[in-house]
Amino acid sequence: MNRFQGLVVAAALVLTAMIAQAQVGTLQGVVNGVPPGTVLEVLKGDAKVADLKVEAGGKYSLALNTGVYTVKCPNGTTPKIAALNGSATVNINCQ
Repeated sequence: MNRFQGLVVAAALVLTAMIAQAQVGTLQGVVNGVPPGTVLEVLKGDAKVADLKVEAGGKYSLALNTGVYTVKCPNGTTPKIAALNGSATVNINCQ
């Protein structure tokens, strides 16, 4: 019986740890209106949380915690992006 209780406790701890982990989403897509090599700020509220580097062809890839973020474009526009658990394709328009 003690062995069974130990297994149940261990399973409960593993399950709790899995639920408590931060949910991370990977965003990838294309940024329109900026040249390759441009670095855009990614903000959550007023806090900068990441830099988004535009690669050749306007492509980018970025891992963020789940939530809604704002991208600061060079022309002053601020499109919003949402990171969900898992992978998503999000195109950003900075024109």
